[in-house]
Amino acid sequence: MRKAVALILVVLLVVPLVSACLAVFSFGPWVLDRRFYLELVSDERLYRVLLDYEGWDHEPGWNESLRRELEALPGFDQVPADALLEALRQVLTPAYLRSQALKLVNDAFEAVEGRSAAFEPYLDLVPLKQQLLGVDGRRFALALATALRPCSAGQEPAVPGASLYRCRPAGLSVEATAEVLHQGLPEFLAGLPDQYPLGPWHPEAVPLYYGPQDEFWFALVGARRLVWFGVILGIVAAGFWVGAAFVGGANRREVVQWLGWPLVAPAVLMLISGLALRLVPRWIRLPREMNLVFAGDYRYSQELVEAILSVMRAAADTISRGFLVSGGVTIGIAVGLIVWASSIPVDEQPA
Repeated sequence: MRKAVALILVVLLVVPLVSACLAVFSFGPWVLDRRFYLELVSDERLYRVLLDYEGWDHEPGWNESLRRELEALPGFDQVPADALLEALRQVLTPAYLRSQALKLVNDAFEAVEGRSAAFEPYLDLVPLKQQLLGVDGRRFALALATALRPCSAGQEPAVPGASLYRCRPAGLSVEATAEVLHQGLPEFLAGLPDQYPLGPWHPEAVPLYYGPQDEFWFALVGARRLVWFGVILGIVAAGFWVGAAFVGGANRREVVQWLGWPLVAPAVLMLISGLALRLVPRWIRLPREMNLVFAGDYRYSQELVEAILSVMRAAADTISRGFLVSGGVTIGIAVGLIVWASSIPVDEQPA
């Protein structure tokens, strides 16, 4: 009867609690570490490949989705989305995209750490607008004029009140159209918002407010508080672990055995998780393998796969390290306890 109760405790409480405790300590070093995410998005090679990648233009629904997003913003509905995107790709720089990615990471952590009222992800268009008002304005206008389709019969080149063309007027060359577009560019940019939202969120909808009543809870999710949460969870798990061992063991040998064997399953789980996280990004070599992992319909190029993998592998190495260390230490403790139990005489007095 005692062994049945101990087995129930092990299966229902000890193994889940120990696994949760190991997972917390595995996640702790990186999950709330701002530097980890900043390093992941800091490599400009990824943005260079994304800007050079031609496949986005042919993905199902890509342009339609982008068109709906752009037309919902004031000013962006003047120009067809596909032409605007093609022109922007001629002037966007990896450095600009990198700066926006870093800003998004910092904004997210400012909200999580309680230093801002809400997380509202957006692109800062001010640097891009300043860039287009400078030396890149003519290049953008020429790329836009080239991307515009010729106007059909009876179609007006511009929507009412617009400063840019939505199609290339008949009888007007690409160069002449570019000159007209360049002259209307300052007015167009002045009418654009300084921020481009990246989602449907707004301050009233984001559940990341920070006020006096929330101070305790925001402090609780800090990286150091996560370690303390793991310690508390470990104490609870250790209580059930030791309690189950004394319930199930009739003598010291059996008690030590009951201490060792319940640790094997959580340790193996952590080791398997760590190995899987480390090996999957190294298994991917070709675009078809990328599609298998992400189950998508995108046609990844080899260059894009390599750029994404460089980020994935860096993240996987950091994430898997915690799982491998926690699993390795735990399996070492489990094996040590089992070996120790085998050295205890069988006929020892009851515990």
